[in-house]
Amino acid sequence: MSALQDANTSTWAARNPTRSTIRCRTPPPKISKAQKASRKIKRDQKIELTKLVHNAVAEHLDEDKTRIQTLTHAHNVTPKYINDMISSQTKYHGSRKAQLANALLHAKAKEMNSDQPVGSRYKIVELREMVMNDPEMNDLTKDKKAGYIAALREHREQKVTHVRGNNMAAARDVLLTTENIVKELNDLCVCTGTYATLFVVRGHINDSIQSTMHGTDNSDDFWEDVYDLPMANFLRQYEQWACTQNQSKCSPVVRKQVRKLIVRGLVAVTGKKDIAMNYNNYNTAIIETYAVQLVGWPPGINFISPSSIGTVGEIRRLRDALKGRTCYWTTLTPAEVKAHTATLNKCHSEGEIVKQPHKKRSDAGTSHKRKAPSAVGHTNKQTKGSSKKAKHNSSQNVPKSVEFIISSDEDEIEDQ
Repeated sequence: MSALQDANTSTWAARNPTRSTIRCRTPPPKISKAQKASRKIKRDQKIELTKLVHNAVAEHLDEDKTRIQTLTHAHNVTPKYINDMISSQTKYHGSRKAQLANALLHAKAKEMNSDQPVGSRYKIVELREMVMNDPEMNDLTKDKKAGYIAALREHREQKVTHVRGNNMAAARDVLLTTENIVKELNDLCVCTGTYATLFVVRGHINDSIQSTMHGTDNSDDFWEDVYDLPMANFLRQYEQWACTQNQSKCSPVVRKQVRKLIVRGLVAVTGKKDIAMNYNNYNTAIIETYAVQLVGWPPGINFISPSSIGTVGEIRRLRDALKGRTCYWTTLTPAEVKAHTATLNKCHSEGEIVKQPHKKRSDAGTSHKRKAPSAVGHTNKQTKGSSKKAKHNSSQNVPKSVEFIISSDEDEIEDQ
């Protein structure tokens, strides 16, 4: 416990030592007064150039506006119709596959700019010329092309799955990503009329992430109308709850998460809500009985109950694998179940223990005598039995009704 308390928990990367870390950007070197003056001149020139471009674009837009008005009068359509035809584009773009040109550019940038200080690295135009003039990159085999593309794909996955190296980088990533999400939610509300609420809070007390909340349209009124509390109260409670989760010394919480993930996956793949996980007889009670299997169990971790896994690092690795869907439940075909059963029978014939027997009672082998019922209990049982018997007899002694009842009109007819 003392080792866990002394562990470094200052950053998200320090709290996840088993995961890869994104390399932080090195701060730029200090510049001299002459360099500052030179950069100021370049900045002023850039501002003047930007003003010229802005004026030219404004003049071009005015000319386009006049032309569009002429087209609307000539073809009897609205200006919006023509503008939509000119600038029609979608807001959502699918992820593009890694192309060979981008892969070669990435490899050249990694080669040339890895040792260069900030401010003196090669630009993309210069790197593209280097790729075109490099004879080794112009004559590539199929395997080398696949290797370059795989390297670029791995680099892209690293930006998504690897952790930030310090709190400043993590806070900047959260800020930019949250701004994009808020913009997308607002656009979705305008286009489709949907309501959405967003809570973004830090996951540890040492993180410097600023908690954020956002609601489209009048979603903020929902919390006060239904719960009589402002939305900020729920944000604060959510942050307090999040800061108590996933701490390095809070292994019972992580074990509980692992148990839930495993059981929920088992229920989803089998469709049985009352099913329970069996680790001791997993091969027979789970695989052979329900034709399902848990694949992707992290290597180096024994397949045992999460409550019996010793270290926090192992239980965290298992939790991350279950959340990342690298460890998941899958169904087996009848042929796979038959092969699995044949393997179990072979192991059983060779003397291996296939099914763990149930634990025996501590007093197994001794005779178990029934306890004599107490006098009060015996009297109560007799009283209850006699009352039930009397009720049964009384119900049997009730006279049965006749099948046909003669009415008064029939009596008068018989008398006549």
